Amino acid sequence: MVAAWLLKLLVGTGAIIAMSMAFAFQGRTGIRTVLFAMEVLEMPVRPQTWFIAQPLCHETHYPSARGISVGHVYRLPGGKPRAATVLSLGITGDGMEDPIVVNLGNALARIGVVVLFDWSPIMGTEYHLEPDEPENLVAAFLYLERQEYVDPQRVGLGGFCVGASSALIAAADPRIRERVYRISAFGPYNNAEDVVIQTASRTSVYGGESTPWQPSDSTKRVLANELIMTLECDDEAAIFMRRYVGGKPLAPEERDSLSPQGQAVARLLDGVELEEAESLYATLPSSFHTRLAMLSPVHHIGEVRARILVLNDRNDRVVPPAESRRLVESLRERGNVRHTELRAFDHVTLSDRRPFTLLGEAVRLYRHMYEIVRVAS
Repeated sequence: MVAAWLLKLLVGTGAIIAMSMAFAFQGRTGIRTVLFAMEVLEMPVRPQTWFIAQPLCHETHYPSARGISVGHVYRLPGGKPRAATVLSLGITGDGMEDPIVVNLGNALARIGVVVLFDWSPIMGTEYHLEPDEPENLVAAFLYLERQEYVDPQRVGLGGFCVGASSALIAAADPRIRERVYRISAFGPYNNAEDVVIQTASRTSVYGGESTPWQPSDSTKRVLANELIMTLECDDEAAIFMRRYVGGKPLAPEERDSLSPQGQAVARLLDGVELEEAESLYATLPSSFHTRLAMLSPVHHIGEVRARILVLNDRNDRVVPPAESRRLVESLRERGNVRHTELRAFDHVTLSDRRPFTLLGEAVRLYRHMYEIVRVAS
């Protein structure tokens, strides 16, 4: 087994080589991109902090569909107007205090991007989709572009998971769509209705083929909360909350007493074959179908004007990887989109930290992030 210090040396040497190549071929922007990739991937050697000052981080408040939203802003000191972006965190219980979020905010600020993190307590702690999240992101965009430390000609949107899809919908809003500079979507879904069916069937469907897919606990919990909302009987909803959110089994008499709608929801939550999942989904209330359609980029993407950068993980258990692929395919005729699929992440968290795997992911991330860093330079 190779000693840990030797692995770190190998990674460090590879990073130095990569930095040298970046400097030779792409200059300052290449170097900054390499430093950013190393920071985000939490490599043993992380020199970004050696050369760039500690960013400022402060809480800010702005009016939104929630009333008043609370966000965290990361930026470099000084009054120079810089490129900026609003990032929706999607479903993350730790919110803006999550160490991964803090690390990302600092890393982006150090390459010269002002970042405003938007976090929805409804999505983050209650595991519910928030129909108003696109509206909240529009409000955050309007707020951020007015700040004196922001270049209003270079303000973008982005997010993670549900947040990424919400950002794509927000970018189609007529109030801002002509001014959104760029969209960075990390692990987005294309159609929320398809996600429900794939989650219920434990199947990822792409290109006419279906493969086994095991959704994460958080995805199954969101599905449970959303489907329970469709139940008309409060007592039945309470039974389902106890079973599918609290984890307590149904008594035989409780299962026998379920309404036809309750039986359909139970089947979906317990997991069924793909064909049955499609049939059962069709029986759900039309209001639920409408709600999911409103939250699906597939119905809004035609109005988006900005360049779109899509980054996803081929092993994602939160959102079926096929969703990002379908989103990109829907943009093929329009163009102005870049798609990168990573191999060593579990949704947005690095899961494979083997040194040579890290280097491979760093190269892919470098190619994806170079464009963002170039705009920020």
